[in-house]
Amino acid sequence: MQNNNKSKGFRSFVKEKGYYIVLLLCAVAVATSGYFLLTADKTPAAPTVTAPTTATAATVPPDAPTRRAANAIATQGAEPTEPTSPKRLVTIRPAGGETVNSFAADHLAYNETTRDWRTHEGVDFRCEAGQSVTAAADGTVYTVYEDQSYGMTVVLQHANGYTTHYANLSKDVPVSVGDSVKAGQVIGTVGDTACVETALEPHLHFAVYKDNSPVDPAEFF
Repeated sequence: MQNNNKSKGFRSFVKEKGYYIVLLLCAVAVATSGYFLLTADKTPAAPTVTAPTTATAATVPPDAPTRRAANAIATQGAEPTEPTSPKRLVTIRPAGGETVNSFAADHLAYNETTRDWRTHEGVDFRCEAGQSVTAAADGTVYTVYEDQSYGMTVVLQHANGYTTHYANLSKDVPVSVGDSVKAGQVIGTVGDTACVETALEPHLHFAVYKDNSPVDPAEFF
């Protein structure tokens, strides 16, 4: 009988206080949820991983564009440098008068003696037999020899790579190898020793070379 009274009392208590009990349970639930939410916000964030780059950019100095622009302006404004003219051989006519055979080193010319076409690396000045031949410029006697084609020949060596050649001379030559000569000094006389030019009247075969390349003597007179 006593147990029934207790059960009736508990049910009565629940009916009277049930509203407050439910309210208390809701408050506990809200507090619990808020606690877990706050705890979750305080979890440290995962570190950010940066993917490695596959290429490294070249380091460019900050003033590089300015330097390039300045260099371009300086180059455009610079005056062109003119090449220095090479020193030329100053010559005087070594003998004779008019030219009977012209310079033909870069083309073929007809040879009346050999009756063929060939180059002619000098000029032929008409002279009188035995006429004196003089040095065309200051120089040194480089060689004296008898050429198979042009006969007795004297070669003078000059400054700046020039040499002058005097051929078809008589065999009596008054200069020797190593002699220093002045422009206008006699170095031989006109002969008839050039076997490839015997069809011509007496003359001097005269040639000029610069660094062993033939040059038209007409450029110097």
